[in-house]
Amino acid sequence: MPMLSRQEVEVYVEFYALWAENADEEGPGESPEPAMELLESREGRLVLRSGGHTHRASVTAEVWDGTPPKDERPWEASAEAEWLCPSGEVSLWSYGGPSDPVVELGEAGLRWRTRAYVTGQERVRELAQQEVPAGVEQFLLQFWPA
Repeated sequence: MPMLSRQEVEVYVEFYALWAENADEEGPGESPEPAMELLESREGRLVLRSGGHTHRASVTAEVWDGTPPKDERPWEASAEAEWLCPSGEVSLWSYGGPSDPVVELGEAGLRWRTRAYVTGQERVRELAQQEVPAGVEQFLLQFWPA
């Protein structure tokens, strides 16, 4: 299965909260509670568990035309979920607002499978108590049509 695109996005995370939602939404609506698991699909969103209270996380988003191979790097956790993205564009949010740029999935109106991987959660938990670290927590999000 070939990868169709890859984007790098930096997200300002506040209060351990990070989520993805359809970019055409008027606003984030009611902010979700932070996730208990690494990845949860709820109310039209993908909610991710972050390890740090306030920091800048690095997110790599890959779009595939079918199920991608599992990434074999040493991640702290991984999980999968399915959700609908009507516009084909994804905004990554925290309580302070959306990231820029949006993640381009390429096709509107599809249900998407998403696999999330994370590393740096233990380290960012420690560092975020002292400062606002950048790039310590790293996510890989792989999207493909369900």
